[in-house]
Amino acid sequence: MTREQWVDLILDMLASGDAPQEIRGKYHPEIIDKHISIAFDYLVAKVLYPEASKTNNWGALDAYAKAFEMVEILDHTERQERYCLLPVQPISLPSNRGIRSVSPMTDQEYRFMYRDNNSNNIYGKLEVNDVVTVPRYYLEGQRLYFSAHLPFQLKYLLLKLIAPFSNLDYEDEVNIPQGYGKLVFDLVCQSLGAKKLEKVSNDNNANIP
Repeated sequence: MTREQWVDLILDMLASGDAPQEIRGKYHPEIIDKHISIAFDYLVAKVLYPEASKTNNWGALDAYAKAFEMVEILDHTERQERYCLLPVQPISLPSNRGIRSVSPMTDQEYRFMYRDNNSNNIYGKLEVNDVVTVPRYYLEGQRLYFSAHLPFQLKYLLLKLIAPFSNLDYEDEVNIPQGYGKLVFDLVCQSLGAKKLEKVSNDNNANIP
């Protein structure tokens, strides 16, 4: 379903007997949209990411990524580095796994390698830094900085990011795994202050402390 359809669905559920009496028909769609954003971001970071980590199936996160095309590469002349501006700040995940892919527009198999900001000085001195010519990138705030391996003729990139719900367009598809729709609804209710859940665990049993 799209972001807009999710808002409509939650509004319908909140207007029905499934919702606590104190919130039935009480909230504007924009308010519901903000609370779905809280629930979706929590679902990705606290439920789906741990599951992917446990099974080492990082590709499972790709279903939640949005592609941003023609992201321009810029020059930082003072630092003599090239960089691009992130179109959105991805959902915060360990090891910046909210950034699913950085590649040229026409060659997605040529994916760049993520490098932790603090490890640049170490890897830069290793032989592998010269042998492996795939460009590296590191995150600094709203920017991705690239190593000198980046081809000079390359001007635009394709980024795939797990964007927060609030940064999606209303026509964008929002993938929520089967069985987690009820969890999202419960999280929205909790965020609205209508009910308290005990804990959200990775076995799809509801609840947050």
